[in-house]
Amino acid sequence: MKNSTKALLIGVGTVVAVGAIIVSSSNMAMEKIESKINRKRARYFVKEKLKGNEKAMTVVDDLSDMEVANLLSVVDKVSDLRGSVSSYGDHFKDTTSDFRDAFMEKKQDWKHELKHHKKDLKHKLKK
Repeated sequence: MKNSTKALLIGVGTVVAVGAIIVSSSNMAMEKIESKINRKRARYFVKEKLKGNEKAMTVVDDLSDMEVANLLSVVDKVSDLRGSVSSYGDHFKDTTSDFRDAFMEKKQDWKHELKHHKKDLKHKLKK
């Protein structure tokens, strides 16, 4: 093998090794940043929703990064569920209102029919 080919292979190998180290360290850096952001979100959740409860804040501080991520996924799912429930609640209110309106119309119709039948009955009794 020629010296230039060996040098080229060594150069390419070095570049690949350095690139792998950079990618690996950037992945670790991204994971660290993500875990810090998740922990801040969890602390914010405790501060806002649990009124800054010190015991809950201590628990969040003691959780592992994976546990914090799991906690936040549960919080996100509950928030999504709450949004769904409120939309169902609005739909339920609309349906209830429509039913009430339909019932009131039917009630008026029944009153009108009853009044009409009373008049007919009185008229027949007079004869």
